[in-house]
Amino acid sequence: MASLSGVAILEEDVAAVKAATDIVAVVAAAGVALKRSGSQNFVGLCPFHREKTPSFSVNLAGFFHCFGCQKSGDAISFVQETDGVDFVAAVERLAAKAGVTLHYTERDEREKRTRRARLLEAMGDATTWYHERLLAAPDAARARAHLRRRGIDAEAVRHFRLGWAPDAWEELAKSLQLPRDVAKDSGLASATSRGGLVDFFRGRILFPICDVGGDPIGFGGRRLDDGQGPKYLNPGATPLYDKSRVLYGLNWAKADIVRAGEVVVCEGYTDVIGFHLAGVTRAVATCGTALTEDHVRLLVRFARRVVLAFDADAAGQAAAARFHEWEQRHDLDVVVAELPMGSDPGELSRDDPEALKKAVEAARPFMAWRLARVYAAADLGTVEGRARAANAAVAVIAGHPDPLVRDQYLLDVAARCRADIERLRSQVERPAGRPRQGPGHQAAARRHEGQRGGTLIVERDRPARPGDRAPSSPAARSASGRRSRLERDALRVAVRDPASALDWLDAVLFDNPFYAAVFAALAEHGTLEAAVAHSDEEVAGVLREVAGEAPASATVEEVFVHLSREAVVREVRRINPGRAAAEEGSANAAALALGPVQRVLTDHDASPEAQREAGVQLLTWLLDQAEERG
Repeated sequence: MASLSGVAILEEDVAAVKAATDIVAVVAAAGVALKRSGSQNFVGLCPFHREKTPSFSVNLAGFFHCFGCQKSGDAISFVQETDGVDFVAAVERLAAKAGVTLHYTERDEREKRTRRARLLEAMGDATTWYHERLLAAPDAARARAHLRRRGIDAEAVRHFRLGWAPDAWEELAKSLQLPRDVAKDSGLASATSRGGLVDFFRGRILFPICDVGGDPIGFGGRRLDDGQGPKYLNPGATPLYDKSRVLYGLNWAKADIVRAGEVVVCEGYTDVIGFHLAGVTRAVATCGTALTEDHVRLLVRFARRVVLAFDADAAGQAAAARFHEWEQRHDLDVVVAELPMGSDPGELSRDDPEALKKAVEAARPFMAWRLARVYAAADLGTVEGRARAANAAVAVIAGHPDPLVRDQYLLDVAARCRADIERLRSQVERPAGRPRQGPGHQAAARRHEGQRGGTLIVERDRPARPGDRAPSSPAARSASGRRSRLERDALRVAVRDPASALDWLDAVLFDNPFYAAVFAALAEHGTLEAAVAHSDEEVAGVLREVAGEAPASATVEEVFVHLSREAVVREVRRINPGRAAAEEGSANAAALALGPVQRVLTDHDASPEAQREAGVQLLTWLLDQAEERG
């Protein structure tokens, strides 16, 4: 029996898969151009390392070998390497293409694998059904016109297998005769109270989201310009699909990513298509979420250079900390491609594809890009302007965890701003275990160096004020209701990644005074160990408890939005928005000011970026109120 991690496939089935598989076809399907060399061999450029002279050999006996990087194996190991999957998954993919039925030794495993196969089959059928509707159905004419206006022609539609979901309640479910459990678990439809099924996507252009091997596992749906609902509709989590682990376009881009040694990460489905149409076929996109650690783990299988081709300003200070951490942890180079102001990859692919290519070629390190923004906004012709630029640059550099990198950039700041290098170094240095923004302080808001939407949130600090907390007592810290559970989740996120949490969260977002005090202690000391060592026993005890609990499933950005949503509702109620409209009191004015923020935070169709921005505005307002109260 062939097995991995306790999952076993009968050896005769593995042998049957190998015998039925044409390794030359498998390698060619991965984007490797092969030329015959003799009667039994084919040669091409290696997909596992960059080379100009072909050293990758495939023979008809079923094996490959690279004389450059020394990788070798059979069709199964080739799929493992190129698709980033384990042995069993590789065998399953080849078996599905070869029509070989696999048998497992464990009943539970057989049922699990059979279930997954049924869901994949349903997703594949749905992709074909939606695609054919877009190509030929009369009701898809407006969708075809929409795509043509955006430079996506019929060839691109076929390559990316784009589809059209008709504006009907149950047409897909009826046409495919989906079983209720398959419809629900695949995310294609949901059950009604009367026992029927309702299609999840209606009246939308669909972008199939595939796993690394090319199997469709979900869809992103874009409404037409005059349609109803959010502009983009993304699927929820299913047994096949998890947005934090999936990158749109990776199945098409992986071969070029390996050849180029870099991956271009952008924001949306049409951005990926735009890059591909411009000849940059190594572009991928996140699916309605920020870049995550799981995304990075996936990408480093293929390349070590990540080109960010989205609005890096909007990612904020928290993203900066993560990028620097990933650079160190995964030996990455994170660089930024600066696109012309006001344009996106989809537009540039139509209007100026060469500019899109040049932006990627000219991408510069993330830290260098941020500092260039600081210099561009400064008046380096005056003493005051140089001083302000130096202070701003030092604040940016202090966020990098590598002291050698920090020092190299400080030398550049000293030269540009005519500043004393030792004074700059002293500003960056900090005691071990303390947050970089200084003892007893935490980030109150983030400077968006070019904020999307024109709103500028100014970065400032305030004391962490642990002495302001209510007396710690069982009554004060009773975990009652959804709000306290949410705040407990926030603490679970914070103790596991204090650096990111302190970039986004603040004690003023907490309603439970004891949990606010616990977070303030963590903010004051910067690390879990220091907070436990220097806090009273009750606070230290909760920190230890939270650290021992299962990690929260939400990201720090998601927790920030959830806390902000609760906080804005709480504040609006507190300041009594029901007063007469004619009243000019400050409470009424404050309620009116918070109204737009509340609407965005409580609108579940609002984009994550819009909700995070609304949360930052709320946090700034809350901190202003706290300072006015002394």
